[in-house]
Amino acid sequence: MNFFYRISDNSYQKKRLDIATKEFCFLNFCKNFPTPSDTVFVIADNVNAQLKKFLIGNLPKNAHLLEVNTGSNGASFKLQLQLLKQISVEDIVVFQEDDYLFKSNALDTDTQKMNNIVTLEGLNRADYISLYDHPDKYMPPANGGNPAITDEGVEKTGIFLTPNSHWKYTNSTTLTFAAKAKTILEDLPIWLEYCGGNHPHDYQAFMALQQRGRRIATPIPGLATHTETAWLSPLFDWSSLKDI
Repeated sequence: MNFFYRISDNSYQKKRLDIATKEFCFLNFCKNFPTPSDTVFVIADNVNAQLKKFLIGNLPKNAHLLEVNTGSNGASFKLQLQLLKQISVEDIVVFQEDDYLFKSNALDTDTQKMNNIVTLEGLNRADYISLYDHPDKYMPPANGGNPAITDEGVEKTGIFLTPNSHWKYTNSTTLTFAAKAKTILEDLPIWLEYCGGNHPHDYQAFMALQQRGRRIATPIPGLATHTETAWLSPLFDWSSLKDI
């Protein structure tokens, strides 16, 4: 599995969990998702000297630090797409943003992570997966929910089971997701059309991918969350993750 972790000093101005610093999110990710057999590319996009020093001091042994200055969220996402050329098309890819948190699992070891295992399970049944169960899928559009959700806050979906999780097919997720490299490359025209500018339009991209027949899935309940307080993955106290 290949991880492309984008981290930058700049972020959209949003209310986030108090614990969700760039440093805490990075350490949480390293502890709870990649294994030593995976490869991690840390894309340090215009980071300051302090954050750079932190990253160098906390890079996993299987990680590579790439210092860049792309200038925007969309540009750094396009860089991830370009980096796919460096890996096998058969490899699993995780595109990871720097403001997410992951649950740990009692069965985790130094060489085995449940989030990693569940990701592979999901990709046996879907083309794209995210461990984030986005709460906009349970809110009526009139209340700020996903536009494709009913007025009762219900998503029309299908449910399936893998050895370690229940899943649902969903209409979209964020730009933190996993897929096979060849899937993303086959869908490259859609990604460039909707996420080729300074501000990526991920919802429109995933809707277009669905029209192409791609399936997107997320576990229920979620195993990860975006750290913006308005959009935390349901049914878990994410502020309790203070064990790094």
